[in-house]
Amino acid sequence: MNAETAVFAAIAAAMVLGGLGTVLARNVLHAALSLVFCFFGTAVLYLSLHAEFNALAQVMVYVGGVLVFVVFAILMTSGLGERHLRSGKARVAVAALLAGSFLALVRRAVSRSAGALALREPANDGFSTLEGLGRTLLSPDEGGALVPFELMTALLLAALVGAVVVARRTEEDR
Repeated sequence: MNAETAVFAAIAAAMVLGGLGTVLARNVLHAALSLVFCFFGTAVLYLSLHAEFNALAQVMVYVGGVLVFVVFAILMTSGLGERHLRSGKARVAVAALLAGSFLALVRRAVSRSAGALALREPANDGFSTLEGLGRTLLSPDEGGALVPFELMTALLLAALVGAVVVARRTEEDR
């Protein structure tokens, strides 16, 4: 087994464990936190394919945006993060059967396209580097996005503070 295969196997194992944790967790908050492993694993796979922009977007959009929003929504609802969701044995068996079928289908597709998934160099060096993206996003010059980026962080902070104020329980509610 070469180094690339070992790295892929480790990342895939972490992603599968994260997916199982997401599906099998009885606490919704724990399920959302297990989803982090899948999202970060996907970002690492993008990095191994020399797709730095996709990896950065994966972390910023899914981990930084969607997952944080889901965690805050769970925590701010009335005790949903504390409840345990239960499902019957029949539903677990059907879910396991469907997951196993999907896994077999994906394994078959991947084994038939082994050449298409080989690691290769980027198509055009310098076309979209992480350094160039950072300079463009965080440049205060003309065409840069530093000011909108900072305004967006202030807007998100204000929305978070507003959500905490709205969701806060008073002494009468307890």
